[in-house]
This record gives sequence, C-alpha cells and structure tokens, in this order.
Amino acid sequence: MRRTRFPGGLLLALLAGVALNGCASRVYSAVLGPDQGEIVAEQCSRPNPPRHESSWTPGPEDIRQLEQDLPALQAQVPAAWRDSMPVGDPKAYVRQYFGILAHGRRLIYVNAFREPMANKEWQRYAIVVCDGGSGAWGAVYDPASRGFSDFAVNGA
Repeated sequence: MRRTRFPGGLLLALLAGVALNGCASRVYSAVLGPDQGEIVAEQCSRPNPPRHESSWTPGPEDIRQLEQDLPALQAQVPAAWRDSMPVGDPKAYVRQYFGILAHGRRLIYVNAFREPMANKEWQRYAIVVCDGGSGAWGAVYDPASRGFSDFAVNGA
C-alpha cells in the first residue's frame, strides 16, 4: 500500500505555484478507493476519522450533495481561524473523499489540504500532511443527515 506523507511547511516551499494536473481546468476533489483506507485512517497531526468496520464508494450524487453542504462546515472552524480558513469554498482546498461504514452508518471522510500540498497522484493516493496548520483539515460528512462532525485542523 502506498503511503504519502508530507511535512506541510517543506512541501509548501517546494511546490508553491504548481497547478493541479498541469492544466487550466482544475479538479479539486477525488473519491479514493477502498485500498486507501488504512492510510486515510492514520492521520499524522490531527485526530483520525472515526473507527470504521469497512468502506464504501460514494457516488457522484453523494459528492454533489456533500459539496453543496460544505458552507455549513464553516461554522465548525475555530473563530480565530475563520478568516484564513474558507472551508466552505470548494476551490479553497483540494479534497479527497473516502466512504466509511461506522456503526452501521455510511459516512464520508473529507481529507482536505491546500493545493501546493498535492502531488501528481493525489486523485488516487491518500495524502497525509504532517503539521501544516490551517493548510490541512479533516471532517466527517453524514449523507443521511447532511451534517458534518469531527472537524479537525492539523497541528502547527
């Protein structure tokens, strides 16, 4: 299984200004396959997603709904960081989505990070950012309730 870990500050310095996919039409989100579950579940400097029994693959409608509901997540950003963390803006962060089955509920874990932290394989492999502050965060989305929980920002 492939593991990609990046120290946030170093990666920002190395990759600043690199566009995703190297083209004008940028893709800002991807659904990760079940083979990435072990990596997604081991975050470096923020709490891990909830313990889960298995994974599932969110469909296009699940992702469309999640991205439509992203502005509601802004309320969970600590007040001191709200101006610098526009988590409700889908283009402010690159997002990886991973479907988890936890306590019989289908949930989607959102792994988000600033564009310079992405590598060329971010759409296939989970990115784990160590530190990075407001440049990386995670949250859990419940498609049934259309609500977010477990919002966590990376360490400084």
